[in-house]
Amino acid sequence: MLRIIKHLCALLVVSFLIPEVRAQEIHFETGAPRMVAVGEAFRIEFSLNAKPEDFTAPSFEGFDVLAGPTTSQGQSVSIVNGKVNQSVSFSYTYVLQARSAGTFTIPAARVKAKGKEYTTQPVPIEVVAAEAMQQQAPSSGSRGGQERIQPQSSSAHVAEDDILVRVSVNRNKVYKGQPVKATFKLYTRVPLGGIEKAIYPAFNGFWAQDLNVDGYDWQRETYNGKVYDSRIIKETLLFPQQSGTLYIEQFSLTVVAQIMTQVAPRGSLFDDFFGGGPQIQEVRRNLTASPIRITVDEFPAGAPATFNGAVGQFQISSALADSTLAANSSGTYQLKISGNGNLPLIQAPKLTLPSSFEQYNMKTTESLNSTTMGIAGYRQFEYPFIPRGEGFYTIEPVQFSYFDPDKKQYVTLSTPTYSVNILADSTSSGTGERGLVSGISKEELKILDEDIRFIRIGNPDLKKRGTHWFGSLTYWLLLVILAGAGVGSYFYLKKQLRDRKNTTLVRNKKANKVALQRLKAAQNHMNTDNERLFYEEMLKALWGYMSDKLNIPVANLTKDNIREELLRRGLAAEQSERFIQLISDCEYAQYSPSSSGHMNEIYNAAVKMLSKFESVIKK
Repeated sequence: MLRIIKHLCALLVVSFLIPEVRAQEIHFETGAPRMVAVGEAFRIEFSLNAKPEDFTAPSFEGFDVLAGPTTSQGQSVSIVNGKVNQSVSFSYTYVLQARSAGTFTIPAARVKAKGKEYTTQPVPIEVVAAEAMQQQAPSSGSRGGQERIQPQSSSAHVAEDDILVRVSVNRNKVYKGQPVKATFKLYTRVPLGGIEKAIYPAFNGFWAQDLNVDGYDWQRETYNGKVYDSRIIKETLLFPQQSGTLYIEQFSLTVVAQIMTQVAPRGSLFDDFFGGGPQIQEVRRNLTASPIRITVDEFPAGAPATFNGAVGQFQISSALADSTLAANSSGTYQLKISGNGNLPLIQAPKLTLPSSFEQYNMKTTESLNSTTMGIAGYRQFEYPFIPRGEGFYTIEPVQFSYFDPDKKQYVTLSTPTYSVNILADSTSSGTGERGLVSGISKEELKILDEDIRFIRIGNPDLKKRGTHWFGSLTYWLLLVILAGAGVGSYFYLKKQLRDRKNTTLVRNKKANKVALQRLKAAQNHMNTDNERLFYEEMLKALWGYMSDKLNIPVANLTKDNIREELLRRGLAAEQSERFIQLISDCEYAQYSPSSSGHMNEIYNAAVKMLSKFESVIKK
């Protein structure tokens, strides 16, 4: 009786839920390998997510049908928020064998489901000679439902060309700042257990940005006349920062191959049962890829004065927050550069404001997306200012120039001219108050002062009191002190002016200050556990400090000339190598997962090292 009640309850629940079952879209697809060898047996599968009423297989011209069709079906039901999602799957599987080499197309299969007819897309299959597939084993990248039998032997062996790594670039000759896409690809003809160690190049002379490779899957590919399972393991955009010949250094990789071996019979049925049969043996292989040479051309002559190294295709737009402002109130000028190219390296264009406008620190916001063609998105610059004098003013256009590598020419963009009306300060009473005068600009502004007082007529009746201070000892001492202070100030100011004209000295003195500001920004990113921004700021601080201290532009700065300059200036070889290693650690950690504790170690090491350099590198 209890069992009957349970069945009735279940029937009632299902009857309530059935109206909520969602209809699903029907898909009819073909699953097959893209590449096979002559004489190789493989599977092809036609799958449908509905119950078929009639199935018509295609003609398998160029192939022998070894088995099939084998049918299978499955069903699943999920309930989410009272709504039932029900799905079914049906598949028809054939085992085929290729007769000859060439490219063949599996025509469309047909099926009827729910009163409608559906067809698959034709599938091309490349058939290669049997020699290209010799000793090919199912690796972690096998696809298409294909099954192949690995010849078994008594010992594991991996040939030299069974596992390869290769680095390729989309172009070998570029302009400075033009992106180069470097692709690191792994080829294998044997099963792989994983990657143990990868040492990627340092990309000296390049600014690097990694691309996302999570969406790449294993593919079958012919290379050097043999078929491999290949997969892209890393893609990087490289922006050359100096002209001449640059190299993508040697790339090395350690992989673990899993080879199936057959243990020889031991002579008794008992031993063979417990110890015989196939076994998996791991074989480690150290792989390397040769360096790649990149030729970087300098920009053509005739660059505009507003060109600051932007390379790509860009657009510019601007906006003025308010065209009417009160004096001493704040305004904002916005400038947006968008497009595709070396956006992260673009500097803010110069904005020229009227002389009565005080300009403050600029704010930068950006939205960037790395693609195979470059970095797309925008950078927006906000220039805050405060007008001090009322009147009508004009904000001149901002010009931005970039180099288009496709057209091999410079392009100059310009913003419109803006007119600004500055009204009287709302806090001014306007009745004899000294300060801003209505109706004139700052260039014409003068302070109105009171006239001289009324001159007294008659005997002033002046009387002498005590001794005169004029001519006294105190007077002469003070005069000497003031004269000495004036002479000292003159020579001090003269020295300051001379030092300011010496850009090398100014950069040297400000190097530590600028580096400390960037380290502070890196510390803020470290506290928020933002690793990417932390390592970007650390690299800017380290490279920028050495550029200012050694008077070498960042574009021409390399680890080698840093090492040479530090040794020439008397720094110990050990300390210079530690500094180079610190830069390498930051570059590696920027694209590798790390912990907050590691960020703290790098930060503390950088602070100590820069403090040491400041006491050693004077000029």
